[in-house]
Amino acid sequence: MTTNTGKIVTVIIIAIIMLAIGFVGGYYMFRGQPAEEVPKEIVLVDDLGRKVTLDKPAERIVSLATAATRTLYDLGVFDKVVGVDKYSDDPPEAQNKTVVGTTDIESILALEPDLVISWWYYESKLQQLEESGVPVIYIHPTSIEGIYFDILLIGKAAGAEEAAENLVSDLKTRVAYVEALVKNLTKTMPRPKVYLELYSPYKTVGRNTFTHQMIELAGGINIAGNLTGYPKLSDEYIIEANPDVILYESSLPLENFTERPGWDQINAVKNGKIYHLDRHIATASPRFIEGLEFMVWAFFGVNVSETSSYTSLVFTSESSVQTITETTHLCEVFISWIIPENLIAKEISA
Repeated sequence: MTTNTGKIVTVIIIAIIMLAIGFVGGYYMFRGQPAEEVPKEIVLVDDLGRKVTLDKPAERIVSLATAATRTLYDLGVFDKVVGVDKYSDDPPEAQNKTVVGTTDIESILALEPDLVISWWYYESKLQQLEESGVPVIYIHPTSIEGIYFDILLIGKAAGAEEAAENLVSDLKTRVAYVEALVKNLTKTMPRPKVYLELYSPYKTVGRNTFTHQMIELAGGINIAGNLTGYPKLSDEYIIEANPDVILYESSLPLENFTERPGWDQINAVKNGKIYHLDRHIATASPRFIEGLEFMVWAFFGVNVSETSSYTSLVFTSESSVQTITETTHLCEVFISWIIPENLIAKEISA
């Protein structure tokens, strides 16, 4: 009897141990399995400081800002764009999308967008969209850093965060290259005074704009840099400022500038330094870098892409260039090698 009892107790103990092992093992196996991912909301803060929440990356986007249209294209998510405003003609394919009026709420809603991206000045006109449940983000970059911010903002909204980060990294590297080049050029060449005329005659850019920053980075001095916003200048102001270079965005003929009363006294007119600036490269899209490089050419006669083995230097891998500071240093060293000061001096005296 005792023997049988002992056997039973032993079996019970073994059974308990096996159950315990099974329970613990099952617990750790369960705990080791990845939990089913719950889609996270995407929280965005636009240029007006508004918090906008998306349930998931946008799939049907309406762009009411030319810069946003181009940015979406450069991020590789242009297939998500279902509508654009009439000014969005870059890339040219944009006009193949449904064109909507910025105040035509019904037409916008008919496209069933899950996101609208707009310039800041349309905010009061798009309230009905938000009341209808359509998320709207507003962009208003006033600096090149602001352009970077908007690229990252749009990339996050469209599910292209990695592409946006890579694009911003490339742009920063190219800007650093231009800064280093200009720093070297201005050691022996004066910084020109610049008048930039927007599409509307006499309208220009003040110091709190990204275009002003572009002029400064390219080595110029904005004659309206003491003003803010987008002021309209007078003939007297421009003649007195006596710009060395005139850039204009409109389709006006060159004679419109050379024949303005008193403008024959201006250095830019006397020396033939009046250049058309394509508005597509002077806007708050990734193409601003093209505008920056164009300005360097207009100001100093130097083609940035021909200053050196530009491509290999500008698109150096991250392993070679860890920070923008290091990139700038590399650019300065390389540029001083390819454009020695004595060579620039010879060109000036020639």
